[in-house]
Amino acid sequence: MARPRNPLQPLGELESAVLEALWDEGELATPVAHERVGVPRGLSYTTILTVLQRLTAKGLVVRRGGGRSHLYSPAVTREAFAERRAASLAAALVELGASGVGAFLAEAGRLDPEVVNELRSKLRARR
Repeated sequence: MARPRNPLQPLGELESAVLEALWDEGELATPVAHERVGVPRGLSYTTILTVLQRLTAKGLVVRRGGGRSHLYSPAVTREAFAERRAASLAAALVELGASGVGAFLAEAGRLDPEVVNELRSKLRARR
């Protein structure tokens, strides 16, 4: 039996590009999404349609009828998606225990100093 996909799983490059286009435009018909994302990559219309359907199944996109093609719009904002992904990442780190947190901290040097300061503030507030 296939395991249900986690909607907070990292998106593929193409899924991310389609979702970014929807966030930028607010709503796109399938042919327009294909023109914006698929044509520059040399992808077929059906490939973009499949990506839109997958994003809909993940709950990240909403589809509604729109004449000859459907209209798609984001179901979540960029910010809400980022927050959900961050919460999922934090939960994964907790599950990994000290080694997961240690690996995260080892990479923390690559973070924006403002982000590090915000994390410190949040950790202090939890004490």
